[in-house]
Amino acid sequence: MDWQEASAYYEAKLTDALNVQRHALNLANLPQTGISEDEKNVLIDEGIPAKKQLERLKKREFRIAVVGLEKAGKSTFVNAWLDCDLLPSKGDRCTFTTTQIFSVQADSQQVLTVKAKTPAQFAQLQSDLKLAAQTEENAKKDLETISRYATTLQQVIDEGNKEIPFSRLEDIKEPLQKYVADERFAHAVDEIWLYTNKLAHAEGIVFYDVPGLDSGLAKHVEESKEMLADCDAVIIVQMFPSLRDAELKIIKFTAEGDRNVKVADKLFAFLSRIDSKNTAEAIKDHIALAKADWIRQANLPDRRIVAGTAGSHLVLSGVASEQTLKEVGSPEAVRKNLEGLTGIGDRDQLLDQVTGIRKIKSRVNAYINTERVDVLKKRCEASISQILSTSESIRSAVSKRYSDNPEDAKRQEEDSKRISFAEWWEAKWEQILAELADYYDLNIRPSDRIHKNLDQLAACSKTQANFHSRYLAHVDELFSAFKERAKNRRELIFKQQSVVQFDSHKTNFDWREELYADISQMLQDISKELAIELRQEAIELVDYISSLMWNSPEVKLRLIEDAEDYVETLNRSLSVLFLRFARPMVEALVRGPVDSEMRCSIVKRLGPDIEILDNYYSGESAEFKTLKRFANYGMKLLYDLTIREKVLGIQEIVEVVGQVAQSALTPEELLVREVEADLKAVEVYLKEAIFEAAGFRQYCSQELDRLRDKFINSQAVWSGVAMNEWLGENPLLLSELPDNLKKLEVNLEVSDRLRQLTAALDKTVSLT
Repeated sequence: MDWQEASAYYEAKLTDALNVQRHALNLANLPQTGISEDEKNVLIDEGIPAKKQLERLKKREFRIAVVGLEKAGKSTFVNAWLDCDLLPSKGDRCTFTTTQIFSVQADSQQVLTVKAKTPAQFAQLQSDLKLAAQTEENAKKDLETISRYATTLQQVIDEGNKEIPFSRLEDIKEPLQKYVADERFAHAVDEIWLYTNKLAHAEGIVFYDVPGLDSGLAKHVEESKEMLADCDAVIIVQMFPSLRDAELKIIKFTAEGDRNVKVADKLFAFLSRIDSKNTAEAIKDHIALAKADWIRQANLPDRRIVAGTAGSHLVLSGVASEQTLKEVGSPEAVRKNLEGLTGIGDRDQLLDQVTGIRKIKSRVNAYINTERVDVLKKRCEASISQILSTSESIRSAVSKRYSDNPEDAKRQEEDSKRISFAEWWEAKWEQILAELADYYDLNIRPSDRIHKNLDQLAACSKTQANFHSRYLAHVDELFSAFKERAKNRRELIFKQQSVVQFDSHKTNFDWREELYADISQMLQDISKELAIELRQEAIELVDYISSLMWNSPEVKLRLIEDAEDYVETLNRSLSVLFLRFARPMVEALVRGPVDSEMRCSIVKRLGPDIEILDNYYSGESAEFKTLKRFANYGMKLLYDLTIREKVLGIQEIVEVVGQVAQSALTPEELLVREVEADLKAVEVYLKEAIFEAAGFRQYCSQELDRLRDKFINSQAVWSGVAMNEWLGENPLLLSELPDNLKKLEVNLEVSDRLRQLTAALDKTVSLT
């Protein structure tokens, strides 16, 4: 395979490999694929030289860098190669501009292109020089030069790029030296491109002649680094037998820029100016030292090291300029000097065997004609193999979790999201339970994990305390209205009795019968109000639970369902509890007058229920401490001193219904006092005993516990509710989710990119 065939072949292979690399990186850069940074960096790092190589192949360019220290003789070497003393090579620094020399076949293709710096590039140059001038003398001189020739330099920038066609290299010597070495113009030139048919027999060969790495300018170091990373071969022109620091950088940059090809596979060393030595032994020692250093630094073989003198080659070839003749000497002097050093006096033999130019040209041309295909193969195959193997590794790793089939990928993505949501929900459920427990402890009933003492538990329940206080408020409100009705009814009954002679006994029974019916209804009303209050407590609990479930309406629907039905259910339960103790108390105190046979019979029949109620009395008044006793004595316990002292051991009368002596009261007033005393007792027992006796406090807790437990024990239900809220895109829920679950739409980006990578890899394999 010749160079042209190899170039076309590897252009296609690199194009395909870089296409694979692009798709592999597109896939690997998706965070959900989990591809490591190391694998991505392999693709990125391997792609850089591969892209540069591809660009060279597309242009059919084979780039040879001519590098070395300042004044090492790089330009003289290139001139000798061209057999034309073209590039400036005087004693002072003479190369300010990178020169690229392109090989063309026809005379008509020959042209000199001058690329002027842009204003921004020129400003950056001055900035770099100011920084370098702190330590480098050359930079100081360059700044002075730029200042001195500001007008001509600005003229070059303003004129922009130039193209100068030519037939003979000698015709462009003046403009070339002007823009490369004339300090009045060169600082404003970015690059020189010279297209000539004198460079090599092969088309596409490009020589780079770059200013020395030891120029003191960071710009020149960067240019050299970039150029060495983007070339196919390197010729280093070397003055000293041992490599200097800047020359070691050349080796370093060459190795870094082409990791798949060894430095020894692409580098040539030209040991220049051997004619400056005084003896043949000195030349021999110089060459031996240089070869040993190259073996040590880069394992460079002997065939890649050539010693010679480019200046003498120009002189002996008859193409040396006056400046070169002045610096090197006349042909006779050069021949005589070389003859004294080598024993060879024949001009042609000196050109073939001593000056080294024909020898290195022959070896470089042999490399161009034969070895460069092998080096290209080694470079490209290694890069392609690394790209493809890494890309295949990425494809394989991703395909284990993702499908490149859109339908399968969609199903996998949906399944993965549901699994991820289920995992998230499991942890969220534990959090919900913990928050509910904290809420319960603070607002409803503290657990023994906070209060060990049972009395503290009861006292600390805000919900129960609120429930009790609202019960008392309802009793006050309803009993106040009841007493007003009782008063109005009494007046009506008394008026009816006044028509005939007042019958205290009958009136007492009639009035009490109406009072009993009214109180019975009032008890139902209290029960209904309690149910409403308890419903409110339940709704507050359910609302809090709903907030834990992102205000899902399913929570209230499943825990309470219909609010009105719930009230009726509570009312029935509370009525049973309420009437269990309130009805016997009311019957004993209201149905029959004090000392009546009816009252005695009722008290006897309800004795056990009445006695139970006494256990829950929490008031301080001794008169009401025992319900059965009050039922038997009635108003006498409140104002009859004899009875009070005998029964209660109390010698004074507290004002309850007035302290008027009984003997001074009319039958009507006595009746009123008796009934009002009984009603007062009803009110006291409703407030001080019935609430606890009926177990309202416990019932409230149990009902709220029931709702809480119903929620806790229905985890499967709430799992489904959570899933529905997620699928319904509840914003409160979405705000808590990790980013990968916030969007419900299936992201097929991984599948799409995996499919593209697979197709690119399959194409590469099929072409191979």
